[in-house]
Amino acid sequence: MSIKINSRAAWAVASLTAIVAVSTLMHAQSAPGLPAEPAPLDLSTVKPEEAKSYLTTYGFLIGQRVAGVQPLGLTAEEIDQIAAGMKLAITAKPTDDIPGGKDMGMKMQDYLKARADKVAKAEVAKQQAASDKFFADLAKNPNVKKTDTGLYYEITTPGTDPKPTDKDTVTVKYKGTLIDGTVFDQTDDKDPTRDFAVTGVIPGWTEGLKLVGKGGTIKLYIPAKLAYGEQANGPIPPGATLIFETSIVDIKPTPASSATGQITPEMLKALSGGGSMPSN
Repeated sequence: MSIKINSRAAWAVASLTAIVAVSTLMHAQSAPGLPAEPAPLDLSTVKPEEAKSYLTTYGFLIGQRVAGVQPLGLTAEEIDQIAAGMKLAITAKPTDDIPGGKDMGMKMQDYLKARADKVAKAEVAKQQAASDKFFADLAKNPNVKKTDTGLYYEITTPGTDPKPTDKDTVTVKYKGTLIDGTVFDQTDDKDPTRDFAVTGVIPGWTEGLKLVGKGGTIKLYIPAKLAYGEQANGPIPPGATLIFETSIVDIKPTPASSATGQITPEMLKALSGGGSMPSN
């Protein structure tokens, strides 16, 4: 992870995002063919508790948009300290510098990176311990097989031959969960199937997709080394084991123009600012 913005820049980005969103909405409302812009709010009708809730919402939206905050594992006291810094920014004069001097921005970045790395390592260790126990229990299930790479799988329905290859795209239904049952992604009634190039997904899924044919169903238990490694990915923690229940609806050749390489942990690291993007 690489934090490349200082506190004032983060505040500016968050505030600008909120302002742009509001301005866009107001502009859309006054565009031809749309309802006229509503009358300005009469502030005398706003109760104090309502005003507080509006400002809390504004603060929440700002917090959501400030990069790198959630991975820091902040305590309540530390969150209050960030709020104090925001208060300084709001009340500062245009000529005021960053608190602590011009060198403080770089020192802050080093500190926040070290904090984020510490939290990530702790999470990886936690996930590894849980995964070790999970796979030890899974190995006792006679229906579950293991490949040489460390992928565990259970075939419910083999499907028909031929099976997918690296040159194919598959249409699938699936549900992805963590070992604690948390669903992080799935197809559903609104999005009943999705297409993926066999080599365009995480290594464990690439390997598993080639084990069943059209109409086949497989449950994949993918260790972190065959998934996203020590990189977090949205709701997926760093070092997490993933479970995919996957049904192959169709198999078709991947057009040359859309063929992609595997999404490897190295690529994820590069995309998050931790390295250079490898060539395919």
